[in-house]
Amino acid sequence: MSWIEKRKNCKCWIACWKQGSRKKRRSTGIRIEAGAAGRHTRALAEQTAAAMEAAATGETPAHKACDAVRKVAELHGCAGKIPTVREYLDAFPRTAGMSTEINRTRAFKLFLEYLGTDADRRIDTITPAICRGFVQHELKRVARGTVGVIRSSILSAFRRAVEVDDYMNKNPMAAVTLADEARAVNPDRGQDRQERKNFTLEEIRFMLEHFPDPWSDMVAVSFFLGGLRLSDVCKLRWDAVNWRDRYIRLVEVKTGKERLLPIVDELMERLNGRLLRSLDGEEYVFPEMAHAYLGSSKTNISTQFTAILRAHGMIAGAVDAGKKKGSARHAVSEKSFHSIRHTVTTYLRGGMTGTAMFSPDVIRDTVGHDSEEVERGYFHGALAMRRNVLATLAEGVEGVAPTLNSPAATAYRQGA
Repeated sequence: MSWIEKRKNCKCWIACWKQGSRKKRRSTGIRIEAGAAGRHTRALAEQTAAAMEAAATGETPAHKACDAVRKVAELHGCAGKIPTVREYLDAFPRTAGMSTEINRTRAFKLFLEYLGTDADRRIDTITPAICRGFVQHELKRVARGTVGVIRSSILSAFRRAVEVDDYMNKNPMAAVTLADEARAVNPDRGQDRQERKNFTLEEIRFMLEHFPDPWSDMVAVSFFLGGLRLSDVCKLRWDAVNWRDRYIRLVEVKTGKERLLPIVDELMERLNGRLLRSLDGEEYVFPEMAHAYLGSSKTNISTQFTAILRAHGMIAGAVDAGKKKGSARHAVSEKSFHSIRHTVTTYLRGGMTGTAMFSPDVIRDTVGHDSEEVERGYFHGALAMRRNVLATLAEGVEGVAPTLNSPAATAYRQGA
């Protein structure tokens, strides 16, 4: 049975217990005080001593022993309240960029839904096993890349709980490796991702000339403004267009960044035509699309575009959603409106011809990518490009006389 004692020159209660034939003594870290406060700290020290003995002898898991001490500390007003998972995530500081916050909010919502009533447990009771179960659950629903974003958001929340708020000793999500869990849950899926493909320049020209209104003009706005995202095309306003100085000023929906993009002659002609056909007082360049996007039909807009691509034979039939595992896995087309952005990046970086049009920094600035790493994901080298690259290697050695002047080469020619 454990007890506590005071020792000379020691300011903290000492926990004592017998383990076999030996006597164990450990500091509880709880200060010795006098008066009413002393009664509280003594009770806490006694509970701590009992917990330390139970943990040391293997009678109680260490985390449960800590729980018992914490409850006594809270009862005696010697410790602050540990928030529940729900309380902590609801109060998590919203200081990141718009895109990150959207992903984080969604990840928190999914984690709380997975926990169910356990979301009202203290945050320090979340274990690696719980996090592993959550990641495996999500891998059955959605693609690996999506789970990676979700895991990253939860990981950062627990990191703050450990490093900033001191509510946890370890980050339980850090023990969960996405690659290992993906191999365990979906061993037949490999990287488990649908690669987006870019359009050819011939396909872009076809869409500009033959797609129905307003899609032909929407393709023009996206392509001639450096691969503008569908969300920004849908929400493009007439007051963003500076007709005199020929540029468009907008704030990206995804990133919240302000962009200043010049209007080339081909796009100016399209915009003038739409303005002449627009109603007086119309706010948006593509009013029907804007209202659909601001309403509840964001997904339907993209689906309309892929349906047109399919009707013109530019993509094959959609992936059979029934073959996908999990309720949230959906049919993904290899080409979509976002492929225009891939096309712009690929063409400018030389992925179609083998010759980059501009420096990587200039292209990133125009397209609006934050880093080289992000932009690499939009680059798709074509067979023609690789043929040019490899042909250059052949040209490099053509007509060059071979020289083998090393001692080893000379000895070889002489039959040594």
